[in-house]
Amino acid sequence: MENTLLIRNGNAEDEDWLFQLFRGTMQGYIDEAWGWDELLQHQGFITSLPAKNFQILEVNKFRTASFHLSEKDDRLVVDMILVLPEKQRLGFGTYLMNQIKESAERLEKPAYLSVLKSNPAIDFHLSCGFKKIEEDEHSIKMSYSAKTSN
Repeated sequence: MENTLLIRNGNAEDEDWLFQLFRGTMQGYIDEAWGWDELLQHQGFITSLPAKNFQILEVNKFRTASFHLSEKDDRLVVDMILVLPEKQRLGFGTYLMNQIKESAERLEKPAYLSVLKSNPAIDFHLSCGFKKIEEDEHSIKMSYSAKTSN
């Protein structure tokens, strides 16, 4: 059976699911880097990353993954890309990353992201065409430059 994929805008009803997805995928990495404070993480997540600004990937009408992309004057910022742990390594992250890269190409802006050094997604981002541009104690900054045809 072929999967039916739908990307839709997030809404208030997705808020708890998004935070649970964030916690389930990122808590270990954040805890290792800085320590996990549940209240601080929850408040920061819902304040900084409102559900309405997420794109939700539904696979056969089941919420499976999401991403949050911010558009700045000169770039796109991939604030978050999350895939249910049991659905990772099945191509859904790549599908979302292709959506992000298409946005970058359409808008003719580079895309930037930051990933914790302890997160194995570093290799995923590199395989999607992102390049390391700088790093600090805890994270690696990466960019993807959209190819424009002239």
